[in-house]
Amino acid sequence: MRFPEEVRKRLQQAWARNTAAWIADPSGAAVSVPLHPPTGAEALADPTSAHTWIDAWRSTGLLAEFVAWEERRWANLGTQLVPVRWQAGEAGALCRLAGEATRAEWAVLLGHAEAAVEALAAMTLADDASSDLRSRVATAITRRRAQWLQMPSVDADLCVRAAAWLLAHPGSGYRIRQVPLPGMHTKWLKDHRAVVEGLVGAARADGSTELGLRPAPTFHDLVVLDPPSRAERPGLPRSSRMDPEALAATGLHPRVVIVCENSETVQVLPDLPGTVAVGGTGYNLSELFAVPWIQRAPVLYWGDIDADGLRILDRARHHHSDVRSVLMDRATLDAHQELTGSGGERSQVVLTHLTAAEAEPYRELSATGLRLEQERIELGYAVEQLRRTLDERLHTTPPPSLP
Repeated sequence: MRFPEEVRKRLQQAWARNTAAWIADPSGAAVSVPLHPPTGAEALADPTSAHTWIDAWRSTGLLAEFVAWEERRWANLGTQLVPVRWQAGEAGALCRLAGEATRAEWAVLLGHAEAAVEALAAMTLADDASSDLRSRVATAITRRRAQWLQMPSVDADLCVRAAAWLLAHPGSGYRIRQVPLPGMHTKWLKDHRAVVEGLVGAARADGSTELGLRPAPTFHDLVVLDPPSRAERPGLPRSSRMDPEALAATGLHPRVVIVCENSETVQVLPDLPGTVAVGGTGYNLSELFAVPWIQRAPVLYWGDIDADGLRILDRARHHHSDVRSVLMDRATLDAHQELTGSGGERSQVVLTHLTAAEAEPYRELSATGLRLEQERIELGYAVEQLRRTLDERLHTTPPPSLP
């Protein structure tokens, strides 16, 4: 026997499973739940429970309006009118019957979807006759339902207006701060980018989520470790912070470039002949390695010994043909076991630019989540290893030819 609260739970579950479909087509929503009335034998064995169940359905308010009743003849108990099935349709009604929390979610998400459809309809390509904007908007909102539900109305409105403006100005090349929408700024878009992209993709025939904005510049630590290079450019400090365009403009021509993930470590490296050190930015290495003087020089890459560090090393080799890892090997990991921590397990991806000696620890580190952060390695030990590897590179690499 299913009681009213079980049906309410079924309605809540149906809403959670079918949110996008119900928003896209409220009239098409329907739920039917068999109530499993007792057999005559079951009712005779426990008549109190049977009648309690029937009374529960008679007194359950609005939910009872959608119950189908049938007469059943129970031996020794006579003819009884019993509830056999609950069924209703239309998404708004179903959500209201499911309870206050579901009703509130329905109202919020439906309101956002309708506002988005109205704002984006004019931006949808006219020849995209086969698409259903409402359905795609509903899907986009459902994918980020938690964020939409928690979002203040002022931010939800701005998400819709931002998507409409970006669709009307594709490839603007603006920085975020230049977009003429009150409240639009870098931190706001960082927090709401996935929501805006979802709406933009819903309005485009090809589903593209490209916003056409100019990315914010990425700044890198630059430390000129080679004294003669500093002497050649008295206006360039030993340590500075620049975007890739400014890095290219320095016109440096080191024999070796050290790319180091940790900013503090870059800053404390000692003078090293023929060498410039640059701070990395995680996975985003394409712009850095496009700097001409970095592209021409061999690179020593030093990152954390963990799954992400080795993935970034693999990515570096996609953008530069001569990258050697340093202090990212099994010997370094084994020598500092007491300093390792856990970064959480990571799913393994196929990496095609690791050496065999790097691939083996990558598999282990992905499975165990073990990590050795580079700043935990004592600086004297690290510099000794850097000098040894650097000497090998300097002896095998001719001085660069100036462009």
